Amino acid sequence: MAVDRVKIAGYEMQVRHDTTAERLTRLASWIDKLVKEKKEKFGKMSVTRCALLVALDLADKLDEQPALIEQEVAAKLRRLIRGMDEVI
Repeated sequence: MAVDRVKIAGYEMQVRHDTTAERLTRLASWIDKLVKEKKEKFGKMSVTRCALLVALDLADKLDEQPALIEQEVAAKLRRLIRGMDEVI
């Protein structure tokens, strides 16, 4: 397991991870951007609260994924069946 340093919302931290350093840096930059956006939107809110709101937003998006994937698969199956019906 690798260990690298990243900076999020002005805080530098050491992170133990099992991905590439480049991916970790990219993810940390993404989180940093999201926290900064929350901070700009809500003003005097603490970095901790902004980070928690970012975590909730990401959890919400992650929670929606199975339903979105299911809808996408169903739509593709319907198109495939229509295509097969046209051939038959």
